[in-house]
Amino acid sequence: MRRVLIILGVIAAVPLLLGCAIWAGQERLIFQPDDRRIAAPAGWLRDTIRTTDGLDLNILVAIGRPGRPVVLHFHGNGGNAEDRTGLAAIIHNAGYTVVLAEYRGYGGNPGQPGEAAFAVDAAQLLDWTRRRFPGAPLVLWGESLGSGVATRLAEGGNDIAGVILESPFTSVADLAAGAYPWLPTQWLLRHRFENLARMPGITAPVLVLASEGDRLTPATQARLVADAAPDARLVILPGAMHPAVLNDPTGQGARAVLDFLARLR
Repeated sequence: MRRVLIILGVIAAVPLLLGCAIWAGQERLIFQPDDRRIAAPAGWLRDTIRTTDGLDLNILVAIGRPGRPVVLHFHGNGGNAEDRTGLAAIIHNAGYTVVLAEYRGYGGNPGQPGEAAFAVDAAQLLDWTRRRFPGAPLVLWGESLGSGVATRLAEGGNDIAGVILESPFTSVADLAAGAYPWLPTQWLLRHRFENLARMPGITAPVLVLASEGDRLTPATQARLVADAAPDARLVILPGAMHPAVLNDPTGQGARAVLDFLARLR
């Protein structure tokens, strides 16, 4: 009997221990930065913004034609902003200014990643973009985890011309619940990146792009995100690319983005 009780106790302790591990180490699970210092490829500028807590964050900027929308891009949880210059060059070559945000803790920037810190820095970067390109229509592009940064900025923002959400999810808590259905992930997460709850407050046109077979951020969640927006178009790409547009070999995703931007002019 004692042996049985010991076995049952061990079985019962496993979820508790795993939950504690997720609580303590969730930053390592959610944020996977490439901390190599970002460099500006040909045709790009590297600029710096100062955060409210005194950090200097490098960003990358490619200046397009006057009067065209400015695209402020927030990348996902892996890599760094320089990894996105290839895709961004397609947008820039069409005449648009592209600002590639870089997070604290990524791309050689100081500081520690976190949802609250990202939100404060993103708002400051948005203000910088407004001042740097006065009068230009502003488009927010959030890729995967960056979708949570973009929707937070866009919610209630009357001066946002458009929002692009690439491989978005309903919330990090929902993703965690899918991966660990036996754990109370709603209570364990400090970094939630809620998208679904913010969508009704986004009045700007929204383009949602996802890959049908994406196992990291399921297309079912992208559909829910699009359905919750007052004005959204959903594009589902074939295959299982993640992020959907960055890794799309067909170029269909990039063409959908360019078509969306052209309609905002």
